[in-house]
Amino acid sequence: MMKMSSNPPIRGSRAYIGLGSNLGDSLEILRAATARLASLGSVVGASPVYESDPIGFQPQPAFQNAVVALDTSLTPLQLLDGLLAIEAEFKRQRAVRWGPRTLDLDLIWFDGLELESSRLTLPHPRAHEREFVLRPLADIAPALPLAGATAARLLAALPAQGVRSTGHTLM
Repeated sequence: MMKMSSNPPIRGSRAYIGLGSNLGDSLEILRAATARLASLGSVVGASPVYESDPIGFQPQPAFQNAVVALDTSLTPLQLLDGLLAIEAEFKRQRAVRWGPRTLDLDLIWFDGLELESSRLTLPHPRAHEREFVLRPLADIAPALPLAGATAARLLAALPAQGVRSTGHTLM
């Protein structure tokens, strides 16, 4: 069971953040990153951790993936900047698209906002196509509207993409 943030509840916006890692001790990296997310708001939910096959660039190790619900008073771009700063703390390098990484933090959804800018697209433009996003998202927010359906319905309609339960939790 997920442990709630020790921070007082924040009135503001709900965001869902995808976490991924396939370099180093990925489970511990995801747990440490989840703890760091509390600096950007209140972590109010966390999915179980899943293992997934890499997409795109191969060969590389399998990924560990999860989704966190965060209540925040930040704007979407402020939150994005905070996520990028946390990635940098974990030595994230962007040498190869879809390549191996110590930490990937993706802003999947922000208070139902639709946004397209040079820095950020909301909701995440490929979230509805990826089991490694939808499976943990549906665990904590099955009714979340995304791409014209709910996270649970999108997941049910998606062909299997090699996502497996690890039996681990973030918190």
